[in-house]
Amino acid sequence: MREYEFVYVIQPDATVERETEIHGRIDGVISDHKGRLLLRDDWGKRRLAYEIRKFQKGHYFQVNFLGLGKEVAEIERLMRIDADILRYLSVLANDEVKDIETRVIEAAKQAEEQARRRAEREKERAEREERERERERNGGGPLDDDDDARFDDRGDRGDRFGRDDDEE
Repeated sequence: MREYEFVYVIQPDATVERETEIHGRIDGVISDHKGRLLLRDDWGKRRLAYEIRKFQKGHYFQVNFLGLGKEVAEIERLMRIDADILRYLSVLANDEVKDIETRVIEAAKQAEEQARRRAEREKERAEREERERERERNGGGPLDDDDDARFDDRGDRGDRFGRDDDEE
């Protein structure tokens, strides 16, 4: 069997139900072709490098699966006709996976690690938002007094080393 990595971007305003339907279609194609889903990773909503169909953001997902190759064409066909899919990319990650069970175990460990990292990022984000709310309640702005030192009044006159043209 071969291992494939499939990344796709869904419109940012798609509902959770619609995202679940798209995931289900992909899972169905993989199972219909006797493949095995290894990992699904939600990368979250991110800014696109360029505007696609008037969207500046997209919800990214990555799927790793084992298969013989026929499922890739069917998944790509489904993505092409789905209006909520902005972009997709299929990559052959490993041409020959010899020990399937070992790869399944490795993928489970990867999924656990990704979930742990996601939880840490979410916790940090919540703490940061709480600190910002606390500053606003105490009458402070979104920046600390120390943060203002990062900004100077030179604008674009200084070069990248912080010198003015007339200092030389």
